[in-house]
Amino acid sequence: MSFFSSRGWESWDIANRPLIPERMPVLVDDDLLFEDGPGAPRPSVAVSQWLRELPASGAPSPATWEAYARAVKEWIEFLGLHGVGVFDSRERLKAGLSRYAGHRAAGPARQRFAATTWGRHMSILSLFYRWAMDEGHAQAEPFTYR
Repeated sequence: MSFFSSRGWESWDIANRPLIPERMPVLVDDDLLFEDGPGAPRPSVAVSQWLRELPASGAPSPATWEAYARAVKEWIEFLGLHGVGVFDSRERLKAGLSRYAGHRAAGPARQRFAATTWGRHMSILSLFYRWAMDEGHAQAEPFTYR
């Protein structure tokens, strides 16, 4: 994850200063690719799009953007380690969420969450998946609402 800076934008061969806010988190995969092929953007592209829309969704603070980005990044990394795609089937996402809950509750001490932290992360992921479904990126979400 990196944080956007428009410093030096005049040398980027663009007509206007980018509209991306300063310090906006940007997720980039380790291989620096944004697509797996023509017309096949990676999930990190969708996450970065969601992050860019946060200010218009009532989250104007760079600290909030960073917290949201870190929560989604940690989730994506966990899913990847367990062979589950960010936009996988509901069944696989729910299984991933169950495993993630166990990991955050009883995994290595440094990776455990307090109940309030868990709740915040689940709220963030819920917002992300609802957005992803509305935008056509996801067909399912791992949460059950009552």
